Amino acid sequence: MLIEQQPNTRWNRRNIFEIAAVLLLAVGSAGCMGSSSANGGGPPPLVPSAAFTFCDDGGPDCKPATSFSVASVRDVVIKVSWDNLPAGNHVQTLEIMIPGGGLYQATQTAFLTDSSSSGLFAATRLLPVAGTWIQQRQMTGDWLVRVSLDDQVVASQVVTLNP
Repeated sequence: MLIEQQPNTRWNRRNIFEIAAVLLLAVGSAGCMGSSSANGGGPPPLVPSAAFTFCDDGGPDCKPATSFSVASVRDVVIKVSWDNLPAGNHVQTLEIMIPGGGLYQATQTAFLTDSSSSGLFAATRLLPVAGTWIQQRQMTGDWLVRVSLDDQVVASQVVTLNP
């Protein structure tokens, strides 16, 4: 003869209530932890941003453009203006991609910003055109310029080189 045992429903209910209480406590404390920020409850830190300016010379009266003639430009001046930079050591990587996506040139610039700099920084690089493969091989079209801060891509923009 087989005797069937009835489960101890009181023990099961107690376990269920204990588990539910632990889950509620965990969810409640996680919610409290998520509402405070690492900077003491203030506004979230600003995200670094970058803007490009392209010119055909480095003079102060340079008129920004996004298109240049390979036949007449000597260098394309690429200026990267940073905003909202946190204080500390940083590395900017500037990549210039030929039409079609291949890497033409990559440069790195290390710099330091302190708390009094207001998070601003500007770096300038030249893309030589006259007398280079760009002019000799008529490497025209849309070139992609991409900038990274500390190995994180921040911005990119197209500059066009025309015949």
